Amino acid sequence: MICITGTPGTGKSSVINALKSRGYTCYEMIDVASDCITGEENYEKVTDTECLKNKKVDGIVAGHLSHYMKCDKVIVLRSHLNDLEKRLSSREYDKRKIMDNLEAEAIDLIGYESEKLHPGNVYEVLNSDIDETVNNVLHIIAGNAESGGRIDLVEEIMLWY
Repeated sequence: MICITGTPGTGKSSVINALKSRGYTCYEMIDVASDCITGEENYEKVTDTECLKNKKVDGIVAGHLSHYMKCDKVIVLRSHLNDLEKRLSSREYDKRKIMDNLEAEAIDLIGYESEKLHPGNVYEVLNSDIDETVNNVLHIIAGNAESGGRIDLVEEIMLWY
């Protein structure tokens, strides 16, 4: 199973939709792990990450917590913070939630978690152009990319303070 993860707004759904249109079997995480949702807090679903560790399907799964699943490969979508802020603002996220997500993206929180859970099987892809991003994801799926490369966005967060 290939898991596509990343901070909210990095393009997971867009990539999954492009892969579906090319004939790949793809799922949104919520569709394969709805039984791992334990409730709602502040209008957001609360997910039991221990429950996710037992989930595996044939195909590609996308979700910002999909890296907790039984992934063979993890693709972490990354995004420049200005692009991410625009996407999250268009979703009408409040300022605090936007800043929380920008900070998580800047420090590569999901990449770090992914590498801890799936050492040596994590690939980071910067999504600044959806066609290029999909092509990079296809190279990873085909086994034509090396894992372990990190994208450093830490300095970008300084523009927000």
